[in-house]
Amino acid sequence: MAAYAALTSLMGTIHLISQSTLDLLEGHKEHLKLLYEKVGSMLEFLDTNSDDEPMKDLLKKVKDVAHNVEDEVESQLRLVSEKDEHVRTEADERLLAILHQAIEGADSVTKELVKLKENINMQAANRSLEGSSSPRSHVSILENDMVGYNIEQECMRGQLIGRSSQLEVISIAGMGGIGKSTFAKKMFYDPSILSFFDFRGWITVSKDYSLRKMLLSLLQDTIVEKEKKEKLDKKSNGDLADLLQKSLKGRRYLIVVDDIWSREAWDDIRLWFPENSNASRILLTTRDMKVAEYASSPEDPFPMRPLELEESWNLFCQKAFGKKDCPTEFENVAKLVVENCKGLPLMISVVAGALSSKRRLEEWREVAQSVSSLVNLDDYQRCSGVLALSYKHLPSHLKACYLYFGVFPKAREISVKKLIRLWAAEGLLELKGLEGLEKLASNLLHDLIDKNLVVVSTRSLCGRIKACRIHDLLHDLCLREAKREMLLYSYVVDPISYGAGKILPEGCRWVSVHSNGNFRRILFDDLTHSKTRSLHFSANDLWQDSLLSLNHFKLLRVLDLEAVEFSYFPSEILHLVGLRYLALAIYKIPEDVPISNLWNLQTLVVSQSELDGRISLPIGIWGLSQLRHLHCTSMYVHSPRKVSVNEVNHPILEKLLSVSGLSLSCCTKEMFEGIKKVKKLGIFGTGNEFIDVPECLDNLIHLHELETLKIAGFNMDLLDFDFRLPRLVSFPPNLKKLTLSKTYLPWEDMTIISKLPKLEVLQLKNSAFVEAWSAERWEVTEMGFPELKFVLLEKLDLKYWRAADIDDNFPCLERVVIRNCSYLKQIPKVFADSGTLQRIELWGCSPSLVTFAKKIQENHEDLGNNMLKVYAFDTIGEVNSDEVNEEAAEGDMEKTVKSLEQETGLDSDEDSEDLAMKAVLDMLQSELDSDEEAADIDAEKAGQSSRGRDRSKAYVYKNYFAPLLVEFFPNFHLEETEEESSK
Repeated sequence: MAAYAALTSLMGTIHLISQSTLDLLEGHKEHLKLLYEKVGSMLEFLDTNSDDEPMKDLLKKVKDVAHNVEDEVESQLRLVSEKDEHVRTEADERLLAILHQAIEGADSVTKELVKLKENINMQAANRSLEGSSSPRSHVSILENDMVGYNIEQECMRGQLIGRSSQLEVISIAGMGGIGKSTFAKKMFYDPSILSFFDFRGWITVSKDYSLRKMLLSLLQDTIVEKEKKEKLDKKSNGDLADLLQKSLKGRRYLIVVDDIWSREAWDDIRLWFPENSNASRILLTTRDMKVAEYASSPEDPFPMRPLELEESWNLFCQKAFGKKDCPTEFENVAKLVVENCKGLPLMISVVAGALSSKRRLEEWREVAQSVSSLVNLDDYQRCSGVLALSYKHLPSHLKACYLYFGVFPKAREISVKKLIRLWAAEGLLELKGLEGLEKLASNLLHDLIDKNLVVVSTRSLCGRIKACRIHDLLHDLCLREAKREMLLYSYVVDPISYGAGKILPEGCRWVSVHSNGNFRRILFDDLTHSKTRSLHFSANDLWQDSLLSLNHFKLLRVLDLEAVEFSYFPSEILHLVGLRYLALAIYKIPEDVPISNLWNLQTLVVSQSELDGRISLPIGIWGLSQLRHLHCTSMYVHSPRKVSVNEVNHPILEKLLSVSGLSLSCCTKEMFEGIKKVKKLGIFGTGNEFIDVPECLDNLIHLHELETLKIAGFNMDLLDFDFRLPRLVSFPPNLKKLTLSKTYLPWEDMTIISKLPKLEVLQLKNSAFVEAWSAERWEVTEMGFPELKFVLLEKLDLKYWRAADIDDNFPCLERVVIRNCSYLKQIPKVFADSGTLQRIELWGCSPSLVTFAKKIQENHEDLGNNMLKVYAFDTIGEVNSDEVNEEAAEGDMEKTVKSLEQETGLDSDEDSEDLAMKAVLDMLQSELDSDEEAADIDAEKAGQSSRGRDRSKAYVYKNYFAPLLVEFFPNFHLEETEEESSK
């Protein structure tokens, strides 16, 4: 594995050098091209899991040679760009000699590899080639699936939602890999649990836990307002605990405390959770029965049993074959494997994943024999042995990528974007043809998920994988194997090692530093080594002046300092010219910082140390010719028109693919022409920017390759706001995903969006659209959204969403998600006839909307279409429904009257009362009409007339709205006959 990773990394380095702007000699370029070809040919011989000792020795030699060549080449490249001509000449000569020697070394090693490979192939040819069917080519694994434990699930469900109204702690105990967390997650997402609890939260404790991270995690879920969330980082742990208690007070909550290791850990967190006497519950998982007994109340712990043999077989078949049956020729071997897994779900899943891609019966027998050899070990040793076996059977190109999970803290949820960009920066990906690195990395991650070695922890609403994690036992495996391969040194700060210097093992490439958050100052003076390629810090309580001197790490490629807050830009970073990934949190960066020195940089992530801040990036950002990803919460970037880099005017970042946090005021023609290849763009603007430069979005037309666009506002004042979307012709022609948040656009601008020809995903959040003086309506009156597949509406005051009954409206729509739109009572009736709609999710919505959506589902079922499913979570009380809330209705009237006063300049006196009354009556008429479409569906279905509904409207008007009108307008009198009322 290490040899494969070393060669891949070397090829990536050669490729980057060839694509750089360095002033290389012609001889350099020729030698680099030849070396690239020879290293590539060596890779073809390395995809083998041979246990042959000569092959192992040779692979170690390959790794060492590749690492040494790469180290020497990169060391000389630092000097090739020096201003001193004498230094530069010596570096040129030395580099030429290194490349010549490397080519000769590659030829020699290749000959040895060819000879050994021939011997291995001859041995393989003598084996029986029994069985050739493929058990599984690709199976989509559901991350929360569970086989068996049906009785236990029913029992646990009763404990969680039944019996006592007192706060109870329920403990699940069992060894690692037995399925405790999977069982807890199954309960966490159970429909009856979802509807019973007001709030559900999940924290993972693990052995080296951080109280602060757990507090912040729970508070991020309990607090709704973004502004309040942003202030959490500045609070002490005690203040956070108090805030959590207050946010849970009076709510019926379920908190899962996953993977807790000690009594002390439980004592640290138990007081966070108030006794509300409303049947709140804490569900705790642990490997230690003593911890479970200590925490549980009032019942005994729930011991997690191994799977029965039949349950084990069902789980194995699901993981190995998906929905297909086990092929007959593999059945006997498969049953032997399942029996030897002794009912441990993690073992069964991982072995099944390893076998899922094996096509020959002989390969299955080899795995079965290896599993059988572990049968006499204890449970932990046997499980560890099986996991190691699964790692051994990974193809070489996956092994290094998998071991890289070890640089992250145990039990950490890992951003997929970050993981993929780190893989690319480390050189772990082999670039084949024109296929992009990100796409290749995504495919590799899916391979690891399919083999049950990686678990999906978070998906986007569109179904894309956002975050993943690995099991603790698999994390231990990564650390163990990476240490054996001399790849990773993981340093955990604890009371014993606090303040002590650390010496890295010889040749260590990755260094990872973690802490449990209890320390502010750490000594790193000895933690240095010239061969280290990446430094990761997740110790978020470190001070800047406690960091090690970076001068000893001249060949760094990855520097992840996002967890460490900086008050000033560390100048040492500018000497790390080999950096490909840089992440840091900082208050300010001077504009004259020569960041263009980092000419290898592919990813730059800048987090603000101060809330609501905006960072102005250095002018030299335009000199980062290799930059692919630029991300910041909010940033100002100087126009390339004002910049000259390397004697090039108006430079262009040709390889830049994604930008987030770009200030709205930067959205000029010159800016977009300088990043014209970008595919993902996030724009962040304040209210003043939306007012001062409203036409800036017209410049989007220059981003011909843009596919994803997000526009978000901050510090907006609706009263002074008049922002509009650009014309249709200004939108990028290839736009597929659009997200708008806090933009306060008028709903009539939706007509522009409806005509985007390739739009597949539309997300509207946090008052993205508003209507200042009337009920908010989204009216789709003509053909629109030709390719739209997914719609999200979140935290909007939308009251009416209607669409004309046209066949071409939403012709491709598959999924609708509505979150916290409390006023919305119905969705377009045309959805009842949709042939593509598969799923409607309603979170925190009104019962009227839930009922309306259910009627659409029933309509589909009546037509024989069972594809559409409607899911409702956390349904709220009715807002302004027929079961009228008097206080809410009065509030609406007051707002209407006040808005009329502002519009007309009139007061609510007798002179203006008629005008105000008329407006209120119009509003009430709209309210009374709002349920007509829902009733129409019922009426058409039952063959009923609309007369009954008219009488009901008259009843509501007479008995509810009229008395309110009298209260607001003393001159109003209800004088109507019974006949008029019935109309």
